[in-house]
Amino acid sequence: MNEQISTAVILAARREFNGKLPYPLVPIADGVCLLDRTLLLLDQLNYERIYIVTGYRSDLFEPYAQSDSRISVIYNPDYAFTSSMGSLARLHGVLTEDFLLIEGDTFYEGRVLEDLTKTTYRDCLSVTEESGSGDEAFVGLTHGFVTKVSKDRHQLASISGELLGIMRLSLQTFERMVALWKAANNPLLNYEYALLEVTNPIERPALFFNDLIWGDIDSDEDQHRMVNYIYPRLLRKENPLNIDNLVAHLSHIFSTPIDSSQVVIAPVGGMSNKNFRVEYAGKSYVLRLPGVASETMVDRSNEHTNSQIACQLGINPPIRYFDAQTGIKLADFIVGAQPLGQATIQRVEYLDRIAKILHKLHDSAMRLSNDFNGFTELRKYKHTLKELGISVEDKDALLIVPNLQVRINELGVSLAPCHNDLVAENFIKDNLGNLYLIDWEYSGMNDPHWDIAALFLESSFSAEAQAYFLARYYLNDVPADASEKILIYQILMDLLWSLWTDIKEAGGEDFASYGADRYARALLNIKRWVNHEF
Repeated sequence: MNEQISTAVILAARREFNGKLPYPLVPIADGVCLLDRTLLLLDQLNYERIYIVTGYRSDLFEPYAQSDSRISVIYNPDYAFTSSMGSLARLHGVLTEDFLLIEGDTFYEGRVLEDLTKTTYRDCLSVTEESGSGDEAFVGLTHGFVTKVSKDRHQLASISGELLGIMRLSLQTFERMVALWKAANNPLLNYEYALLEVTNPIERPALFFNDLIWGDIDSDEDQHRMVNYIYPRLLRKENPLNIDNLVAHLSHIFSTPIDSSQVVIAPVGGMSNKNFRVEYAGKSYVLRLPGVASETMVDRSNEHTNSQIACQLGINPPIRYFDAQTGIKLADFIVGAQPLGQATIQRVEYLDRIAKILHKLHDSAMRLSNDFNGFTELRKYKHTLKELGISVEDKDALLIVPNLQVRINELGVSLAPCHNDLVAENFIKDNLGNLYLIDWEYSGMNDPHWDIAALFLESSFSAEAQAYFLARYYLNDVPADASEKILIYQILMDLLWSLWTDIKEAGGEDFASYGADRYARALLNIKRWVNHEF
């Protein structure tokens, strides 16, 4: 077994195209930047030597070395015409042991560094689900070892995930990479491709991180997503409730006294609620505690009944406990659980399977215990905001809602069992390849076009993916009015979720620009509808 490493290298030499601050130094929240967060995580793991390889605006990194004796700044004078391997090679003769390699513009959960630090592999890459960023390094894995890495998805027969800009490297492998670099005639060689050149697949094990909150910043758009979406999500996930409180809930659920030493609890994120993976008595569960202000928006009795119906249909994992008064729920943990992402959900294999799941749901003879009407829900949210003393008078887009409702009624609505919240993360695949649809909080009898609209909107479906799905769902007989219905419902759900954000933030939660961004998109889609662009 290898000793825990204590040396880290952070690559931060790249010049940004916009000529502003290096992205590792751009604040993401409360004056904290990506580099600050990485250094904090390394400090928590007791790293003793940290090398920051700089280039553009190297002077801005010097204060870190001046204030902490563990940190050294290594300048790459050739940063303008070399790439990541050129920066890494600057440490040849400096490094004396295995080390952790981190790209400075990458944001990630702390568990990535923790697991790479503790792994017994001397060389180890990190992989997660595809992000759909457009700049992915796609990875092919065979039995947990990296066989292929490419930014061109056409070069991989099977895509296992996306490479994170964080890995563990042995000194010996680093020396081989540097030797390759010195003999190469391509100054733009990246370190991951140098690694592929000097190793065999058996030398390239990888840790796969499911349900990982992460991102990297390559543009101002990426920075906006980081500040307003990714970082707030991480704060919600890394802010677990008091462990004693959670154990008390479990004791009540299992009707037996449980000590904290008998269970392992870890947060697993969630947009509306607090979710935790629980290991107890040799079994795995997911414990759900309702989020702030959820009692004003979700009828837990309806959710309970509808969830059980979904279980009967075989599309929802078994529920072991549900308190319709409090909303606390315990469900079986899906073995090998891996939620779909905005990129993976648009793969043909999943579009086919999701079409089948929705057919099974929408065409079932089951009657859910309630109706879900987006127009009615919008009025409820407006009423809730009014009771909270929050005005919506500045949201002019709400004025067109009556026109949208008149048009939907003209087109006609047929009710069917619907999920009503088809974000990618609510589709979970297990280790056997089964696909489940979870979280039935907003379920009810509704127009099936609402589910399709949500599926497309929440995962930013491409035009090609939308056309493919509609052809499969409608068996190549897409109704003429489907596209207009879908657009109207997308406008409505963006307005609905913008008000939902206002309610949540009134309860003290921070969603950054999430609500404002959805409202802005609703305005754009209203223009499309008015101009008959559907």
